[in-house]
Amino acid sequence: MRQLVSKGGLRKVARDLGIDHASLYKSIHDGSNVGLDRIEAILNLFGMELKAVKRKEANRERRKNENQKQRKHET
Repeated sequence: MRQLVSKGGLRKVARDLGIDHASLYKSIHDGSNVGLDRIEAILNLFGMELKAVKRKEANRERRKNENQKQRKHET
């Protein structure tokens, strides 16, 4: 997110979002707990969107197999 903001300049992005630049800075600071609404607003400003995509079944099978192998090693 920091890269997105740095492209447009922190103050300009904050102004376009209708928030104070200090508030935006706190949002992108390491360890901050950014709300999904703030993330979506920033992405929207740059013409991007956030999507949740279902993982492929192969990933589940791989994890299942890894868990089974790990259990065998623990016994």
